[in-house]
Amino acid sequence: QVAAGLAAGYRLVDTASHYGNEGEVAKALKQSGVARGDVKLVTKIWYDDMGDRAAEAIRGSLARLDTDYVDLLLMHFPGSINSLQDPETNGRLRRQTWKAMEDAYDAGAARAIGVANFTRRHLKELLGSCRVPPAVIQMEVHPYFQQVELIEYCQSKGIQVMAQSPLAHGDLGLLDDRVLGKIAAAHGVSPAQVSLRWLLQLGLAPVAFSSS
Repeated sequence: QVAAGLAAGYRLVDTASHYGNEGEVAKALKQSGVARGDVKLVTKIWYDDMGDRAAEAIRGSLARLDTDYVDLLLMHFPGSINSLQDPETNGRLRRQTWKAMEDAYDAGAARAIGVANFTRRHLKELLGSCRVPPAVIQMEVHPYFQQVELIEYCQSKGIQVMAQSPLAHGDLGLLDDRVLGKIAAAHGVSPAQVSLRWLLQLGLAPVAFSSS
């Protein structure tokens, strides 16, 4: 799918160590003939690699992606699966992980750093202790899950919101929504285009993905 996307004109590739496809992304980029500087690469640190394993995880992602840098490096989650049971440990893991990400940013291994799936509480905590503030937050946003307060908070802090799942999950039936259908018909476009345009007008950066 990466090769097909690049051939179709896509120039942002959103991957993660947890997806298990960083090597395939690297191969597709090489075979595409598209210059590395023309493609924005995003990858993420999985929660199993948070803390003192973060620096090694970053080096591993760069090696698998066969590149000296990524354009955006994200902390995939604000903590481990046991976050509710052990918030103190997760707070420490976040701080350690962010320090490794700041080091990667300083070294040029990450052109920008950010977070994913953070709440306002997590962001406030990070902004209160970080040296390099997050440039981006990736989170689920679509007409059925608007996250208005969190978006407003991020924008007030200069954090760009990257809208994950902008067309929602297929089982939610967003693209069959009657209101979206009426708006789409009135403007001669598709419901998907209406949803994406709404996100863009909010100042968000939607990242759509293939169902396959």
